[in-house]
Order: sequence, then C-alpha cells, then structure tokens
Amino acid sequence: MWIKNTSGKKDAMLTFAVIAFAVVTFNILLATLNSVSHGTWNISFEPMEAATLTAYLGATFGAYVSRRWTTAKYDPEKEMTAEEEFFNDE
Repeated sequence: MWIKNTSGKKDAMLTFAVIAFAVVTFNILLATLNSVSHGTWNISFEPMEAATLTAYLGATFGAYVSRRWTTAKYDPEKEMTAEEEFFNDE
C-alpha cells in the first residue's frame, strides 16, 4: 500500500506527498477544462486558489523532507565516528 523510498523502505510521507501532488495536478487539469458535458449531464470545475494549493503541497512536502532529514541524521543503524560526523556536517 505504501510507496517505497530510495532505501527500499515503505514510506507513508512519500505516499502522502505523491497523493498530494496528484490531487493538485488533477485539480489544475480539471480547472483547465472548466466543464464537461455529455447529453443532459453537465459538470463544471472551479480552480482552487494558488495559496490553498501552495499550503497543501508545502505542508506535505515539508513533512516528507523533514522526516527524511531526521532519519538520515539520527539513524541508529548507521553509526558514525566523530570524524565522519564532523566532515558530514560541513
């Protein structure tokens, strides 16, 4: 159910980020069409505000990047010497 990240682990935040991107992209495509009609059936689409889309994507991708950074920095499986930590922080 979850998308795997580059480490091969199932990643909920990556899955949510991909879903958020798909929702925003789908909304942009629907807003471009403006309306779809077939016979007596008619549906119209209103575009979302740019601020709403930015907040939606920003929060999701921000959480994903923060989680990746935290995992990379504090991964208990990856023990580093003091020398390696010093040179990796630069």
